[in-house]
Amino acid sequence: MLFVDLLGFASLTEGHPIELNLIKGSDRPFESIAMILSGKKENPLTQAFTNFHRALKAAIDLAQIHHPLTAITFSDSAYVATSHLFQAVNIASYFVQTLITQRTPVRAGIAHGSFAAIRFRSDVTLEGGDHSAHFLGTGVVRSHAAETCGIKGVRILLHPSAATLLEDPKHNPPSSQENRIHYVECTPDECKNALGVRYEADYWRFKAIAEAKAWHSLQDMWSVAPQGAIIHYEATAQAINRMRVAQGESPLNNLRRRTLPHVGK
Repeated sequence: MLFVDLLGFASLTEGHPIELNLIKGSDRPFESIAMILSGKKENPLTQAFTNFHRALKAAIDLAQIHHPLTAITFSDSAYVATSHLFQAVNIASYFVQTLITQRTPVRAGIAHGSFAAIRFRSDVTLEGGDHSAHFLGTGVVRSHAAETCGIKGVRILLHPSAATLLEDPKHNPPSSQENRIHYVECTPDECKNALGVRYEADYWRFKAIAEAKAWHSLQDMWSVAPQGAIIHYEATAQAINRMRVAQGESPLNNLRRRTLPHVGK
């Protein structure tokens, strides 16, 4: 089970107006181009909300080509139930990669456990509406717990129930370049969280040009972050540094640098 959450959404909602027409029209072709041509400054709330849901839909649509899943989406979060761990990690990695490039911070938690979808209902009348999503399971509880365990930053955190599957070839196929899960250990201080989350998925896997764009986007978010949010970008950069080292790169001494060196280049 995958749980994803849009970071800072409450503050964005408190600080910016809801542009309902723009949000409703965000799925229309050329809507973003029209916004740029109009010269109107983009509302950060509108941008984050539409980026989140566009990227989520793209990740789900791509995954459904290969395997079944159940997705339940809310305003700033979502659950995605899959049959195998590597499927959840692939969805989360694609999602995080897309959004970090779009300067939209998210965090994910992944867990193994039960999931049951009981009822989904939406009754709309002229006077109002009644919308219900009834689902439950240990996978739901654990994936949310992993995301909220206290580890900061843009991360894909593995609940202990998911970490136990890393050695299971059904959930982490070792011979599959496409589906083999890459992961790193969190810092010693981060591993002290009460839930026992120790590992995170290594999502920092880009081609050179895309990696440069993603790193610049992270630095841009870091530069304009309010004081209380800086800790998230420091933690993100430190995690990316560990991911790059695991891939054979040299450690970064300056996490605020704008360019990323590569071994042998």
